[in-house]
Amino acid sequence: MRVLDLYQKVSEFTVGPKAQALSHCQKGCSRCCYVDLSVFQVESNNIESWFRSLSVEKQNSIREKWKMPLNSTETFHGVETKSCVFLHEEACTIYEARPLICRTQGLAMKFKDAAEEYLDICPLNEEMLDELTEKEVLNLDLLNMILSQLEKVDAKNISRERVKLSDLRARL
Repeated sequence: MRVLDLYQKVSEFTVGPKAQALSHCQKGCSRCCYVDLSVFQVESNNIESWFRSLSVEKQNSIREKWKMPLNSTETFHGVETKSCVFLHEEACTIYEARPLICRTQGLAMKFKDAAEEYLDICPLNEEMLDELTEKEVLNLDLLNMILSQLEKVDAKNISRERVKLSDLRARL
């Protein structure tokens, strides 16, 4: 499996029509994009490869967008934060190559901490919880395990530092 295969599987993940109708996730909703993220190098490499595959004109157009100052907003927890370095006018400039964490935003996700299982979802999408079935909830632990294994394979079992998206953008 490659990281692109994992991304494809997540992209194919759908929820039922009632839950989907209640979702606030759409172009223009960028509440989850006000965060400073780091990613595994396998994902950083994917973003870089995608960007380098674009025409020079498209690369320059995206770089022009990146020159704009970052927006800031209050998080759901009342903390003032800046937007992701790839966000421009509330839209992702690397949408096609966005990392796994960005691909799962807004979806219901279950994960375990010690022996306790939790369910997480964007506060804007809480209404859809009543409409979801068990198979419409992503297993975050499984996704993270697969992604970490993809990183290990890509790194040939050498431990690599995570890459801050702000550092990646500076290289592009």
